[in-house]
Amino acid sequence: MKAKNQLVKYIKSIVLIIIGAMLFSCENDLAVVKSLIVDDNTPIESSYDVDIEYTDSGKVIMKMQSPEIHRYIGDEEYLEMPLGIQMVFYDTSGRVKSTLNSDYAINYVKKKIMEARNHVVATNAQGQQLYTELLIWDQEKHKIYTDKKVKVVTDDKILFGDGLIADESFENWEINNPTGDIIIDEEIDNDTITP
Repeated sequence: MKAKNQLVKYIKSIVLIIIGAMLFSCENDLAVVKSLIVDDNTPIESSYDVDIEYTDSGKVIMKMQSPEIHRYIGDEEYLEMPLGIQMVFYDTSGRVKSTLNSDYAINYVKKKIMEARNHVVATNAQGQQLYTELLIWDQEKHKIYTDKKVKVVTDDKILFGDGLIADESFENWEINNPTGDIIIDEEIDNDTITP
């Protein structure tokens, strides 16, 4: 009987050790699972040195380059380009109709809204240049706009204002609250003039 009681205690001890090991093992698995959960502040995908061509009916309509793109999901899916973008837009003949460069950009996928920020420069087919710190591109309305200070450089003028609205090719534009119109007689370094 004594040997039987010892065997029962021995078996109970082994069962307790196995159950403890299983519980400890489950805790580790849960810790691994928790570490794999993605929150809204963690990109689900990252790409580096990105070159993208968008085509329509076999013709390139836009090229985009970015050193780094991060894709986020959650309440709202978006693409972030923290090191900036360079975009070139083409007409149906393959000629450049506009360009856009910025030090930072974010594209809200479902809203079809892209924001270019920090040292934004847009250039149209005529060589007119827009300088601002924020430019929003509404892809559904085919409009670009900003309520930030702007500088527009044309062949013979430099215009300043408190915002701008234009078509997406920056062909037809209107400055809000224009504050200056300067005739250019000689070549000016545009990087030294800030709004």
